[in-house]
Amino acid sequence: MAGMLRLAVLVAATVLAMAAAPRPTAAAGPEKAVRLGLTAGFTGPTRAMAVELYRGAAACFDQYNRTAPPHKPPVELRAADDGYEPGPAIENTVRFLTRDKVLTLFSQLGTPTVSRVLPVLRAYGDQGARLFFPVTGLEASRTPPYVPYAYNLRASYRQEIEALVAAFTRLGLTRIAICHQADAFGRSGWDGARRALTRRSLPLCGEATFARSARQTDDMTPQIRALAGSAPQAILLVGAGPACAAVIRDLRRAGLQMPVGVVSFAGGEILLRQMAADSARLGLDLEKDLILSHVIPDWRDDSLPAAREYRQALAALGQRLPPPGGWDADRPAEGSTVGFEGYLNARLLLAVLAAMPDSNDRSGLDAAAAAIDQTDIGIGRPVSLTAPDHQALHTVYLSTARDGRLVPMAVSLAVVGD
Repeated sequence: MAGMLRLAVLVAATVLAMAAAPRPTAAAGPEKAVRLGLTAGFTGPTRAMAVELYRGAAACFDQYNRTAPPHKPPVELRAADDGYEPGPAIENTVRFLTRDKVLTLFSQLGTPTVSRVLPVLRAYGDQGARLFFPVTGLEASRTPPYVPYAYNLRASYRQEIEALVAAFTRLGLTRIAICHQADAFGRSGWDGARRALTRRSLPLCGEATFARSARQTDDMTPQIRALAGSAPQAILLVGAGPACAAVIRDLRRAGLQMPVGVVSFAGGEILLRQMAADSARLGLDLEKDLILSHVIPDWRDDSLPAAREYRQALAALGQRLPPPGGWDADRPAEGSTVGFEGYLNARLLLAVLAAMPDSNDRSGLDAAAAAIDQTDIGIGRPVSLTAPDHQALHTVYLSTARDGRLVPMAVSLAVVGD
């Protein structure tokens, strides 16, 4: 009861403050457009990831708007910055639902923010508030009481960690430690590690944490000392890209060469790009002995129609429809794993919209999501949102790194469960 009271007070205060709040960056479109609301950390440690996620989604919607039949309303993606912090994410969510009248929330980025927005969705549930395809492996969006208000494309963090632990143990590595962000995201990774190791009758041999706001320039020596003290054979790393780059740098600088398993939220190619300067400066191969988990297939795989069309859509988008803060000069020239996830999220949402009699009526979202059973989004396997966890994919892909690129492992396809 106390928690619901605090939520009610916060929501009321947010509504009163909406008139003074800055309007989110929006892709311009007519009033009849289907509006979507995306809140993400366009400032702070997740900026590079937020920009790539937005770019992939914006490219897909732009592709649709340019080719859709005249009687179909265009899709307008409204993006707002939350700095990867729960408070602003809640404010953006309430503004999207009430003032901006978006059809649905879309691709919210990050476990710390999604975990706090889920109660807001529940509070507005009778008004049709839903979140489609958040970029998080959080269990709360897949289980009661919040699963009715969220739909997921990607595999969960438990599944990612299971795949990484399986890869370690196949190599005969049984002393596994974890270094994680000190918040809901990190706890979700820790819980997944504990479960995966318990299934193998193994303990978690060591643990260290870092702040959500940690930067790549931060000194991770205390964390490295804590990890080294447990004599691990492998380390699981759960955090945003800048902090993960700092941990890997200081691990290798300390002479610790055990394999490191990194979950998808570090950003794949984004992480490798962030490590490149430190690697050159220190004369160390920071890509060596990394195993990275991903929740979507390779965006460079020409056998997948969605991968080919994603790259075409990026080229067509160019520098139009910039995100909050504008386009970064060093954004990837081609594509990225994060961008491809944004593209696939958008592609699946377009399938949901196509199944709605009225694409601006929130009350039709659940029926439309159920109607797209076994839908082809161009990744070589049909997807569905009808499972009890509202999750379309249960596949984890593993890769290593070489010369700034992700290299799929021979056992890269691992279908795993909780």
